[in-house]
Amino acid sequence: MRRRIFLSQSVWAVSGLVVSASSLRRDRTSPAPSPNLLRLSLQGTPRQRGRIHGETLRAKIQGLVAKWKEDIGKSLETNPDAYLKEFQEATNFRPAIERWCPNLLDEVAGIAEGAGIDPETMYSFQMGDEHYWYQRKKWLEKAGGEAEGCSALGVFGEDNRRPLLAQNMDIETMYDGAQVLLHIKHPGSSLESFVYTNAGYLALTGLNNRPLGICCNALLQLNYAVEGLPVAFIVRRVLELSQLAEARKFLSGIKHASGQNYMVGDAGRVESWECSGSKVSPFVPYEGATRVYHTNHPLANDDQGIYRGILEKIPPEKKPKGRSNSEVRQEFLEERLKDTSTEVTVDTIKSILGSREVPICFENREGSQGFTFGCLIMELASPPVLHLSPGPPCSTPFQTFRF
Repeated sequence: MRRRIFLSQSVWAVSGLVVSASSLRRDRTSPAPSPNLLRLSLQGTPRQRGRIHGETLRAKIQGLVAKWKEDIGKSLETNPDAYLKEFQEATNFRPAIERWCPNLLDEVAGIAEGAGIDPETMYSFQMGDEHYWYQRKKWLEKAGGEAEGCSALGVFGEDNRRPLLAQNMDIETMYDGAQVLLHIKHPGSSLESFVYTNAGYLALTGLNNRPLGICCNALLQLNYAVEGLPVAFIVRRVLELSQLAEARKFLSGIKHASGQNYMVGDAGRVESWECSGSKVSPFVPYEGATRVYHTNHPLANDDQGIYRGILEKIPPEKKPKGRSNSEVRQEFLEERLKDTSTEVTVDTIKSILGSREVPICFENREGSQGFTFGCLIMELASPPVLHLSPGPPCSTPFQTFRF
């Protein structure tokens, strides 16, 4: 039987630091807390935050890492420990992390210590998007084809309404049951962040109290960089910033380890940026657009030489044919959002991202490889509001959180 952890009723002491998860404030009008969602407040030094995370969720993290390694072994037909050693030898992310966010290396080390996981394994566990392109580069068809992926959208500058930023986060089914909402309080600062992720992982997406929010969609067609900054570290670094202009400067000034579309918004506007290993391109659906939407294929960035080279090596019968799932979802979002005379509200977005029509919302069913791990809708105002469905929004109730 799965052991349920209700963090809102518990208090932990780690390295002399006492942290209560009750400080993560849920709106009283929200449904009762979902048993699928682990809620954890973190504060203190990066190492202390990591230890709290790791120790509190130790059993969950250990089980998840074991599943992850088992999946590597089965899907790639290789020894997972040998694979992880080779992956680290073939990549060089640490200099970029040490330059841009060394505090997060300390946090990862703390998670490893608290969870009782080998530190190098926990470090590699943070490279979710980076493993995708590395496995495809090495194994081609063994790494699998293009799977269903994330769908993101943003709305701003319409009749002085607060900007909205939203995403369905779609990942592998093995992560179901490990949904976590971190409430991070930064020492010596009024900065706070809500980070949605899985147990043991730095970040998938999130929102801070400035307000600044970030969503991300994998773009595996874009060139990668073995010495770039990994996605999870980028998300957390952006959430340490205060304004969209700062995030834009940061995203444009770093080398990206993985092809990714980052949709970032503050109280003024929402922007979409397609980032590859050597190029950053803004995506605007049309001139003067106040609505932006993106799935999992590049629309503005042509830095795709590596992917094109890989396609040439794949036998014709195994090459993708017809419209991709990503293209179908992009067209669906465009159709739902193109009429700017129709107001887009939180409920409108719930309907769009909860749709089974394309589908946009993927449920975890027997035989599924991926599913919608969660849906976030961010109201980018002061104070900001987070609406979170910790699972497929077509079947999982939303909860509302405020700082």
